Amino acid sequence: MFFGWWIVIASVFSNGTGGAIHWQGFSVFFLPVTESLGLSRFQTSLVFSFARLENGLMGPFTGYLIDRFGPRWMAFFGSLLVGVGYIILATTNTYYQFLIVYIAVISLGASTSFMQASMAVLNTWFIRRRGLVMAINAAGMRGGAAIFIPLLGWLLSVYSWQAVSVGIGLMMIFWVAPFALTYRRSPESYGMQPDGDTPELRAVAERAARSGGAARSDVTWGVREALHTSAYWLLALATTLRLGVTSAIQVHAIAIFVWKSENAVAGAAMLGAVSAIAFPIILLLGWLSDRVARGPLLFVSYTISAVGLVLLNFVEGTIPVFIAFAMFAPAQASASVNWSLVGDLFGRRNFATLRGLLAPMYNIATVVTVAGAGFMYDRTESYSVVLMVGAALLFGAALTFFILKPPTRSTESTTPKPSNS
Repeated sequence: MFFGWWIVIASVFSNGTGGAIHWQGFSVFFLPVTESLGLSRFQTSLVFSFARLENGLMGPFTGYLIDRFGPRWMAFFGSLLVGVGYIILATTNTYYQFLIVYIAVISLGASTSFMQASMAVLNTWFIRRRGLVMAINAAGMRGGAAIFIPLLGWLLSVYSWQAVSVGIGLMMIFWVAPFALTYRRSPESYGMQPDGDTPELRAVAERAARSGGAARSDVTWGVREALHTSAYWLLALATTLRLGVTSAIQVHAIAIFVWKSENAVAGAAMLGAVSAIAFPIILLLGWLSDRVARGPLLFVSYTISAVGLVLLNFVEGTIPVFIAFAMFAPAQASASVNWSLVGDLFGRRNFATLRGLLAPMYNIATVVTVAGAGFMYDRTESYSVVLMVGAALLFGAALTFFILKPPTRSTESTTPKPSNS
């Protein structure tokens, strides 16, 4: 079997446990931490918001390090740091202690592990199947969320959040971190071609890409060169709008269910069920995105989710609320297609750096939207404004992805080739 598939398997297990618990589990901890430490929802929202801000500020630096030194050790030590952080987090008993540990230890480790490192290595090992393997990677996280979010909801109803935090830390250290050791820098450095192709098949794929076929070309852009294209900044705008909305809804998801008269345990179960629904959608979108243009596909996905947020504002009752929230699943499921565009537009060599440079923009937006949603609820005791504004922003992301076109050079013959190192 092509070694790239072993990397896919490792990334699925890593993100299906560590990534799912860290990036999506915060919504389950949201109410227990708020009540335990006597906080407002705005204060608890700030923890996640500042963590994303830190991740954004570190994004260009960590992306450069991953491109420069490879993803293996960055992901390994980052996962260890996350695990240690969750164990330390259990010893905190004030808001400021919780805030410092979550941001300075857990978030710092997460900035180099999980999706950041795994997407960089998968982008390097696959070109023709980039959309599919990115989708498999994302599906691993959603599949893990479908299992662990309801489980965390049950555990937090039986045990303290501190005890659950220690368990998460041990899992990160002894289960998640070792998977990063499977990551390798590039197929060329091991005498292989991307996707496991022969040189002849790779040449056919390149010709198909240049002639307008479905295959993606491996055209590498320098960092400065990419930053001077309109395509990069349209991609930045669309990604920022998309993540600003999805992050706010994800963090406040269970609180939204409670606002809709569900209890917290039922909310965690419904959130897990939506992740389960997103699982096949992720794989379908990844498969489709290797065969059709990714921009229009994202337009359809985010438009459906925007309509779901509008409906969620008005429906009542468990089943209608669940159906409306389930319409948000395509927005969660299409993230891998969004990130595949970075590789499609600008190549393999500088993927992590160019993705990292997007991080300050979308993470600052996340700070505003997540904290703003908490602030708005504290002021109005309602998520109505949050849902309506979120729907408008998500539709803006859909339109931006729709008009996004690949950048062009005046002279393709000067295109640098990807490094084999």
